[in-house]
Amino acid sequence: MIRACVTGLSIALATGVTAQEVIGRSVVDGRAIQILDDGTWRYARPTEGGCEDITGFLRFCGKNDGWSRTTIPNPDVAAAYRYDDRHYAQVISEELGSDDGMTAEFMRKVVVENAAGIVGLRVEDIPVLDVYPSEVDGQPIETIAYTFEIDGLNVVYANGIFSSPNRTMQLMTFAIGTKFSDRHRSLHEAFLSQLRMDQ
Repeated sequence: MIRACVTGLSIALATGVTAQEVIGRSVVDGRAIQILDDGTWRYARPTEGGCEDITGFLRFCGKNDGWSRTTIPNPDVAAAYRYDDRHYAQVISEELGSDDGMTAEFMRKVVVENAAGIVGLRVEDIPVLDVYPSEVDGQPIETIAYTFEIDGLNVVYANGIFSSPNRTMQLMTFAIGTKFSDRHRSLHEAFLSQLRMDQ
């Protein structure tokens, strides 16, 4: 029952995504390639200590640290992971960035507005538990933690927001509960530390 609710939360909170997804693999002139969902292809990067591609510019290297990849709940989510029955993670990537107005401040408002809209509350009724600086692969990002209840299930999101001139990513973890616990904070930072970006 809880997993079904968590999947529902994943579907409800996803926003649009336009990142390329790998749909196949092959070999050209002896080199591995990835076939993308937009009909193009690219040379595959060498595997780095258990890293796996999420998008053409983002890899996750934490599957040996307790995170296991799960089924993507909808096309808006680039990757989904499970740590245990209480902690989950997702990546949403959009090829819109600060040049398009998708700044960290704008995204901070959007994620809270989305949460409020899903549960039928006002924005001011979604408690923001913390906003603090984080880091992904040496790049500064901002994390916003907020909580809400949906269908009797309390959930806390820690949403890391990366914004560059032409790209925005939501690098989020979420946990069942009402508080942004030290455990959740630690797992969120550990999840972020396992992401690698191609600049």
